[in-house]
Amino acid sequence: MREAGSRAASDPRTLTRRALENGLSVVLQPAPPGSVTMAATWITEGGTSRDPPAREGTSMALAQLLLAGTRNLDKRSFARALDECAGSLGCEPSWEALEVHASGPAASEARLLRLLAEVVAFPRLEGGELSRVLRQQEESLLRQRSQPEERAERTLLESVFPRGHPYRRNPLGRAPLSRAIHRETVERFHRQYLPTRGGRLVVTSPRPLRSLWTLLEGIFGGLELGPGSPPPPSVPALQAPARGPYYVPVPGTVQVEVLVGRAVPPRNHPGYPALTLANEVLGGRPTISRLFQVVREQKGLTYGAGSELECLRWGGLFTAQAGTDPKHRRAVEDLLCRELRRLGEGSLRPPELDRIRESLLGSLPLLWESARQAHGMALTVAYFDLPEDHYWRWPEILRAVSPEEVTRTAERLLSGPGPPFVVASGPPLGERPRASRGGFR
Repeated sequence: MREAGSRAASDPRTLTRRALENGLSVVLQPAPPGSVTMAATWITEGGTSRDPPAREGTSMALAQLLLAGTRNLDKRSFARALDECAGSLGCEPSWEALEVHASGPAASEARLLRLLAEVVAFPRLEGGELSRVLRQQEESLLRQRSQPEERAERTLLESVFPRGHPYRRNPLGRAPLSRAIHRETVERFHRQYLPTRGGRLVVTSPRPLRSLWTLLEGIFGGLELGPGSPPPPSVPALQAPARGPYYVPVPGTVQVEVLVGRAVPPRNHPGYPALTLANEVLGGRPTISRLFQVVREQKGLTYGAGSELECLRWGGLFTAQAGTDPKHRRAVEDLLCRELRRLGEGSLRPPELDRIRESLLGSLPLLWESARQAHGMALTVAYFDLPEDHYWRWPEILRAVSPEEVTRTAERLLSGPGPPFVVASGPPLGERPRASRGGFR
């Protein structure tokens, strides 16, 4: 392997994509200059949307079991090994993927990478641990029903995505989980999705590139990987959401959570850069975006308001959100919807877009200051198969987007066709809320 040129070789925006002889795809990233830590992630296709029929919650259960020891290390020995490395290991399932992370001091890099390989290929998956994990998931399901934010989000997902869409599923599953998920279920899921040729390894390290590649060949090159993951699940066409607004009562709560959402195209859609800026204008930039300025600063109806955009491979979701006093719910709903309409009607002017865009671009260097943060950016490139120089080009791509392009994108993807879906969750209607400290302006 040839080392890259001087400045670029040590810049975390410079990524190198390789493949081991066993078929494992690898993305290498230099840690930020001066960093003494490393991070590595194994990305698989085993997300919550891959849960077997009638066995929702399998991916979530496997994610927790992976942290409970390996074939050669019981739970206590595994925890001790991590302590000796001064490292950490975590597992995070999403709709489309299951990611196993390892991070810690660069001095412990080789041992942490070996632990990561062992966790992915040879987890312990004990029946007693599975019972504990399933009880925890059922407790999380109970908490989910008592949280207005989570109740509103579940209602939103089940409304904007049609039946059969993978994003509609509850990743925690459905109680009682013990009747649906057994050890054999989890073992089969692990074999099908984790140590397969569909996996990807991303490593952020201060080690020289050639030395790092040699280390990875020795640790991961000998793993026996199964066949590639099955094809993506069938994704039904999006439809107009169910009629709203909906209100989900949660007894014992004080504040109302208001969500305004719409399904949007996947990450590879050509309008993604303009959609990114539309989200930043609306609510992605704390304190300076429109929703905060209008709902909080001008109207004083909430402590905060903002928006989020999550675009994946099979689709995406835009959400505008605000928490407010129950008596202000209707006004907040109307304001959130109004700002979505205004952006699609041509209200954006160059000075406003420039201010928002430069704020976004000005925050990007902060993402390259630590190995952990830079690693998250490398994961995005690996997962979406973006070009290796993506983050070198991203500022130029965003600066090329005009106000007119943001307006057209907002009109097409956020303002129409039809109104967005509105859901709120909080105290039962007609219930006099408990007194709360402080108040809204």
